[in-house]
Amino acid sequence: MDTMLEMIFKTGMGRRFRLTLDSPKPDLTPAEVEAAMNLIIEKNLFAADGGVTEIDSAQIITTQTETIVFE
Repeated sequence: MDTMLEMIFKTGMGRRFRLTLDSPKPDLTPAEVEAAMNLIIEKNLFAADGGVTEIDSAQIITTQTETIVFE
């Protein structure tokens, strides 16, 4: 199974900005995610319309991929 950390921010234009990172560490805490998101906001790392201004939400997404084999 594959996992991703999805962090969603609000922008100054009233939109949402989504950042997805592959394979987060398994023992990642909510406090660590919040600290990282606040740092991203503070450093203004992304050129989103209106800037990334606040935390909206975050989640861990787990997916399972099954390859289809054609015979």
